[in-house]
Amino acid sequence: MRGIRSFLLQRLWYVHPVLVFTVPLPPAACLRAVMEATRPNQNLLHLRNLFTDGRRYYVDPLPVGFRLTTNSALPWGKGVRSALAASLVGELSPHGEGTRLCLRVRMRWFYFFDIFPIPLFLSAILVFAPWSRLFITLFIIALFTLSWTFHRLTASLQATDMVFFVQKALEEFAPGEVTGLGVGSPEVVTLDEEFRREWERYYEERRRE
Repeated sequence: MRGIRSFLLQRLWYVHPVLVFTVPLPPAACLRAVMEATRPNQNLLHLRNLFTDGRRYYVDPLPVGFRLTTNSALPWGKGVRSALAASLVGELSPHGEGTRLCLRVRMRWFYFFDIFPIPLFLSAILVFAPWSRLFITLFIIALFTLSWTFHRLTASLQATDMVFFVQKALEEFAPGEVTGLGVGSPEVVTLDEEFRREWERYYEERRRE
């Protein structure tokens, strides 16, 4: 049962692998660095690419760290912005002389339930259509699949943007080593130069999709 629950959470709820790394700053300083990076200013010009397409970041402090969300401006209306599709929780905990930062990103509840209204509305109309039951069933399945795929990809893209944002906000600080976790683990990363190059390449590929 626990394995099924974990599988469903990974496929339906979480939209990015868990990332763990260390930063040689106290937790309060890490939180302050992330919060300051959300406000563009001339002292943070190296972060200007994080705000393309009118992207904005919103940080809410939590007892264990912070919650980060993001959205961007939409081209078809002044002041119209995309939905907040994903929520990143950064857990900050002391680790030696620095901080252990664990990032988890999930789809937001409100956005998750937004998958269903349009397919349900259209399905209520289709059941009365003079078509074969098989065609109607396949059409309804396609509606839900397309809605789910769109919402999932949108949340995944925002998750990528937010993880990249946190990495850029903290990259000026030398990375620490996570002891006892194994740096080679697929769920553990450090902010070294090789990781930054690979992450920026991955980030640009996702933005072009």
